[in-house]
Amino acid sequence: LSLLLLLCLHTTSASSSGDKKQPHLIMILQDDLGFYDVAFNGNKNNEDVSGNITSMAKEGIVLKNHYVFYWCSPTRRSFLTGRLPLHHGEMLSEDQNDDIDLRWNIISQKLKGYSSYWFGKGHTGYKSMAHLPTHRGFKNFTGFLTGEQSYTSPTRWKDENPFNHTDYSTDLFGNLMVETVSAHDPTTPLFLYLPWQAVHSPYDPVPHWSPPSGKSPYRGMLWAADAYVGILRDLLDKKNMWDNTFVVYSADNGGRGDGINYPLRGEKRTNFEGGMRVAAFVSGGLVPSNLRGTTNNIRFHIVDWYATFCDLAGVPSADGSKIAPLPIDPSNPNKDIYGKNSWPDIDGVNVWDMLMNPSNYNSTAAHPTLVLSREVILQGQYKLLTSQRGNTHQNHDDFESEWQDSKGKWFTPPGYVQDCGNAVYNVAGGIMAPFKPCLFDLENDLNETHNLAETQPDLMNKLWTQLNNTWLGYYHSRSPADLLGNCDQTCAFKHWQDVGGKKATLGPICGVPGCQ
Repeated sequence: LSLLLLLCLHTTSASSSGDKKQPHLIMILQDDLGFYDVAFNGNKNNEDVSGNITSMAKEGIVLKNHYVFYWCSPTRRSFLTGRLPLHHGEMLSEDQNDDIDLRWNIISQKLKGYSSYWFGKGHTGYKSMAHLPTHRGFKNFTGFLTGEQSYTSPTRWKDENPFNHTDYSTDLFGNLMVETVSAHDPTTPLFLYLPWQAVHSPYDPVPHWSPPSGKSPYRGMLWAADAYVGILRDLLDKKNMWDNTFVVYSADNGGRGDGINYPLRGEKRTNFEGGMRVAAFVSGGLVPSNLRGTTNNIRFHIVDWYATFCDLAGVPSADGSKIAPLPIDPSNPNKDIYGKNSWPDIDGVNVWDMLMNPSNYNSTAAHPTLVLSREVILQGQYKLLTSQRGNTHQNHDDFESEWQDSKGKWFTPPGYVQDCGNAVYNVAGGIMAPFKPCLFDLENDLNETHNLAETQPDLMNKLWTQLNNTWLGYYHSRSPADLLGNCDQTCAFKHWQDVGGKKATLGPICGVPGCQ
């Protein structure tokens, strides 16, 4: 079905959604969405392309203090595992990476009894067949494994094989979502994970959208996804599922390119708020009427939805190893506290009561201290930012340390000099050069313009020490060989080309059929 036909979709009502103890759970992840790109964050000029998203936000609670990582893969892994990048890495996942330990239960594996579906972007690492979503609790995965490609690229993936399909990706994922929800038995709890490709580059033409001359199709990309959000909302209502549904909507990081992060500083790829504090809300019939149309200023992180979803589903959220890790020892920074049989438990917390009774909590109740990256720690109202992306070895454009106005134009306040938190990683030498951390008071300086490090050096040093000590507990996946299966890249790539053609996505390299 085309998008135009789906906009006119009518669905017959189904029976009641049944057991209220296990609600339907939906996560919608918008790729590279700017904080100010949606009308629910004040951009009335985008009401026409985010109207359905904004309507859903107004039926729920807008989250003004919701954090993610500054780019794609770590945010996605954090949602699926309930763990901060501290415990799975800050790197972008290559297709054949082992970035989510196979001994961990991702959220779909926790949701026993649910029918779970994943339509959209992957980008979490698929070294083995066991890493694929259909081996980790999802009944169906249709999407793509990599981080960026054309919106009509044939290099896609379906369940356990390459999928050569060239429909515009928003239409493909949206139509599959509609077909799946339409056919779903409302008495069975549904978990729907919908990580759109939009509005990530490239800015390919959007079906049924003609941008003004000289303008990119960026707004049309959001419009297409927004249309399906509206269809989903109507469909859940007509199937009598909405009243027993909880929806989380979030960007995966700050905007970039045509995205606007006003009034926040910076953009995707930066440790400023514009890269890590994102447009987000919760909605659904589970949100009580007295909270609909409100905002919540408690500090949440995308890791929290793992524990919260588990609580709503009535299942335990703990996912740590039977053998506890050793304590961190600052005097021995090279100490391996995990070994072969230990791993960190989840970092997220159940925030349901904080959503339902926000007046009972202060703004940092969920995370009094929160390590956002190798360079950023939040504690209370303060934020220590030591540098830009030293841990991920990225280049840094000067404008990324600036601010955007509501039209998206970059600027620096008159007389402002950037003297802290600079990008200083020496890629060639592989060492950190001397640098000056920033200390910001986010409660009184959300725009990150006033560095307090010189006036509060004791606090700055305390947070810096705490950040460094916390990072001694870093963990990256150590999936055992017996769970990976036999690894044979040459055989595996030949298999995927035999199955999907010479231009097919090259999938996992371990545990591949015929390569054992």
